[in-house]
Amino acid sequence: MIPERDQKTLRVDPHPGIFYGWYIAFLAFLANFMSVGTGFYIFNAFMEPLSTARGWSRTDINIALVIGMFFGIFSQLIYGTLVMRVGPRILMFLGPFIAGTAFIFLFRAEELWVFYIWCAILFLGNAAYGGIVANTVVSNWFEEKRGRALGLATSGVSLSGAVLPFIAMMIIMKTGLSQAAIQIGLIISLLGPAAWLVVRNWPEDYGLAPDGLRSLPGKDRPSAHPDDKNKEADTFVWTLGKLVRTGTFWKLGVSYGLSMIGIVGVMTQLKPRFVDEGFGDMTGMALMAATALVGALGKFFWGVLCDRYESRRIVSFLFAMNAVGLAFSLIHGQMIALTLFIILFGFAMGGVMSTYPIIIADLFGRKSFPFVTKFVSLFFLLQLSGYVISGQSFDNTGSYDMAYKIYTFLFLVSALLVYSLKRPQSRLNS
Repeated sequence: MIPERDQKTLRVDPHPGIFYGWYIAFLAFLANFMSVGTGFYIFNAFMEPLSTARGWSRTDINIALVIGMFFGIFSQLIYGTLVMRVGPRILMFLGPFIAGTAFIFLFRAEELWVFYIWCAILFLGNAAYGGIVANTVVSNWFEEKRGRALGLATSGVSLSGAVLPFIAMMIIMKTGLSQAAIQIGLIISLLGPAAWLVVRNWPEDYGLAPDGLRSLPGKDRPSAHPDDKNKEADTFVWTLGKLVRTGTFWKLGVSYGLSMIGIVGVMTQLKPRFVDEGFGDMTGMALMAATALVGALGKFFWGVLCDRYESRRIVSFLFAMNAVGLAFSLIHGQMIALTLFIILFGFAMGGVMSTYPIIIADLFGRKSFPFVTKFVSLFFLLQLSGYVISGQSFDNTGSYDMAYKIYTFLFLVSALLVYSLKRPQSRLNS
């Protein structure tokens, strides 16, 4: 919570008529853009020159991402607790400085073990201002329009894939690895002061209710969800014991963990995949960027759908669409198959991480969002295998086809798991 003195002095209505929550959502967009872009998509630009400069294999570099992701995922337990105790503002201020410093030294490392250490620190820093922290502050400010707000915030994830690798590749070509790392690292650090100026933890601290409704003294805050089930979701207090006894928790976690194996395995090495297919560096990067850009558009679209329809059905459908889209990538030498892959897989891929916070908030409530999210996030440890599967597929067969077949199957399993989800009964019966 924000201290009392801050509540009295900080303005949250710089432009009357625009709900301040949308400024929060835009800052979260930037946070997700930088945190995911610099720890995920940007390796499309750094993978090949780094391998050439250091003599490391793609599997060697992928192991660094596995280590980094491992620390990043487990840090969700810490940040999920801290964000409830100190609020997201301070975390989103400090995180960019840690991540920016780590990024600078990451690509200056000459030894593989040093590279691994800095990669772990990078992911720890990125997790402090993106992911659960950024999504929590958006969830705090929205209920009825939560899907749209989180769709905007998480669209930064995919948009970074369309922008950052291109920028990084051009900087690398002009200045080299080290200078590119310095410039990008400094840009990451600038997000810290911006977060301090913009982020506010709760709308209630300023006489507002979620979505911009004015809180009325002595009256209950209007519910954004007239549905009794959704209303109870925001009042029920979850504990770890109740959570692990709920089948919905396990199915939801496993489904998103399996789907992220495919997302990670495909998107971190999509530009090298296109180059291996015979495209030039610029064309390969353009195709990867197009896939990510379609994903950015999809994020907002899926968020709007979740505001209007049952989130569980929407998520199940988009997982199935991921499988269909990825299957088209296995058809080589056909432009129509390539186009369908970019459109279908890209559009559905964008919805995975945008619907993740939406469905958690829908099923478990706004107040319990950071608590539940930090434990569901542990299932993302499964995605670490995506780096290894893709690396091993290429190193052993010279192609990513075997990995893509595995990912297609996992997307179908995820779709079935989410389709079978039921609203948590422990909440409804309490």
